[in-house]
Amino acid sequence: MILCSSLSCHKLTPLFSYRLGPNRDSSLPYVVIVYDSLVTPPSHIAIPLDNPTDLGARRVLKEKYVPGYNKEDYACERTTVRSRDGTTGIPVSLVFHRDVLKEKSKGPVPTHMLGYGSYGASIEASFRSTRLPLLNRGFVYVLAHCRGGGELGRPWYESAKYLNKKNTFNDFVDISRWLVGHEEADTDLTTTLSIGKGITAPHKLSIEGRSAGGLLIGASINQQPELYNTAILGVPFVDVACTMVDSTVPLTVAEWEEWGNPNELRYFDYIMSYSPMENVKEGAVYPSCLITGGLHDPRVQYWEPAKYAATLRHKSNESGRVIVKMDMDSGHFSASDRYKSLRETAYDYAFILDTLTEKE
Repeated sequence: MILCSSLSCHKLTPLFSYRLGPNRDSSLPYVVIVYDSLVTPPSHIAIPLDNPTDLGARRVLKEKYVPGYNKEDYACERTTVRSRDGTTGIPVSLVFHRDVLKEKSKGPVPTHMLGYGSYGASIEASFRSTRLPLLNRGFVYVLAHCRGGGELGRPWYESAKYLNKKNTFNDFVDISRWLVGHEEADTDLTTTLSIGKGITAPHKLSIEGRSAGGLLIGASINQQPELYNTAILGVPFVDVACTMVDSTVPLTVAEWEEWGNPNELRYFDYIMSYSPMENVKEGAVYPSCLITGGLHDPRVQYWEPAKYAATLRHKSNESGRVIVKMDMDSGHFSASDRYKSLRETAYDYAFILDTLTEKE
């Protein structure tokens, strides 16, 4: 479906992702790219090969239709938060409904942050309609581009693996401290933000990560549990030392290239110093945690989230709720069925909304 003939009705944003689209006919005088951003649904754009820099000659062939969505109601921004060592700028992407700009003067804004930071995988600045239920309820949705990902190339990944893995967790916590307005946490001073430092408070901050991102969440709430109200740990890799030391577990030997081989003392000691299972603080008050797993998961075995939940319940004191949700039919990537996936997202959001209102 042709939505518009030029880019005049298709405003570009500085936060975007793009890739080559379907270019099956080499005789066409243009190349198709797929463009989207945190506020723009995926669009197929034809760029003329004879004059690729002429914006007026580009055509939007089609754009994904999202019922009831108006792009002009939303905004996105990018900044960098200084790491605790003072030498590294950690990229942070934020997307929000424009009404939040009016609400932030009244007090802390509910904020949800997503992180991963492993294997050189990037969190792209791409459109997700599943964020809209939170955005339309006044949330700021934050993407933390921690070291260990691939956002700034190979060195960004290499600076947070093996014996540098704690950089990933430190980056995530430093961004959290910036979001709640801690004085020692600051942004790149060259960046002008309409939304920025101190937009939220710990009782309004929820966080989320899956798999290695679940390890990130577990390590972060161990480091500073008082910073967060709610944490979602999806199929979380939280029993790192126990899993990595056993070479008979499928995929383990290949994983030594990411975490190090704990059968060597230096790696074992380092992994033990951050592994969420071994570092739950005795008597600390932890955020409410939703911990999910899959019975048929070959990457993070089902007993890891179950064991971690038991450890949290045993050691923490007067913490929030700790809920284990075990899917008896799925594996590591959970539901492949579209509607089941939407139900799972709705469950996660219900948990966030319910727990954030407990401390109003």
